[in-house]
Amino acid sequence: MSRRHGGSGLSSAHRAQAALVRGDWPTAARHLRAAARQALSQGDRAHAAQCEQMAASLLRALGSTEEARVAARHIARRDPHSGVARFASQVELAETAMGAGELAPAVAAWQAATQEMHGLKLPPWAQATVLRRQARAMALAGWAEDAWSRFDQATALCEGTDHVPDVPWIDLEQARTALEVGAFERARTVLDRVAVVRAAAADPHLSAECAMLQAELALAAGDAEAACRSARSARAAALEAVAPVCFLAASALMARAADQTGDRQEAYRVLATAWVTLGDLLGEPVAQSWVNPLLSLYRVAWGTAAFDAVKAGHDQRRRATLG
Repeated sequence: MSRRHGGSGLSSAHRAQAALVRGDWPTAARHLRAAARQALSQGDRAHAAQCEQMAASLLRALGSTEEARVAARHIARRDPHSGVARFASQVELAETAMGAGELAPAVAAWQAATQEMHGLKLPPWAQATVLRRQARAMALAGWAEDAWSRFDQATALCEGTDHVPDVPWIDLEQARTALEVGAFERARTVLDRVAVVRAAAADPHLSAECAMLQAELALAAGDAEAACRSARSARAAALEAVAPVCFLAASALMARAADQTGDRQEAYRVLATAWVTLGDLLGEPVAQSWVNPLLSLYRVAWGTAAFDAVKAGHDQRRRATLG
């Protein structure tokens, strides 16, 4: 983005680059849109579309929905005969709509993006990414069967390519989405697929994520004890994988499951243990910033007096254990 315009001073593209370096995204987006107009005046439609796309992405990240939508539409207008520009325009419109919770427009934009995609000869992994995003929008919009079909198409695209290892993770994403929209049986079916089971047996991180979903499904079915067992397996696998975010999520699930069975001591113990373990992995300040908010939620839910009593009991047992 170092082009100049008019032979004097910094170009808008150069100003945008400088704004990005200093972290000033609103200014960068404004200069990128100006750079698009400059490029168009010079007859460089492809560069104009690229600048609009970068501006749209920045504006979307900033939460400036309407401005992002305007920039997204201008991607295709800057280079209307380019399939790449039309595709990028629809992708940005879809992502912007999803971010705003506008599911029907998001589904429509993803549909238009997939139509443009077919003429671009994108690599399979890129096509799979588009289909996954479209599938999520469809699921959230209530078009479940179409959503599961798109997810399965995404996995089929990765079969027989260098991205075969992505297949169980795409299935995991489908199962997680199914759980989110209440399609519990679909989630269980996908988690039981041979490719997922085999991959999880060899990959502790994937195993942890799958066990966490099983725990969520058990909680949704009202089986807190089964949820606790699955969450415990998830935590152990996350620790083996050295996946701290996953470890924290599994610990939080264990605490939720224990709390649902009325075992507040266990819920507190799990989070206190997570604090210590994460402190060893990431340092005390990070561990505190991750775990303390979860403990604070239980303080509110149980009441200060009850929470303090649970904490005191835990501390007393810990001191006794330490001798």
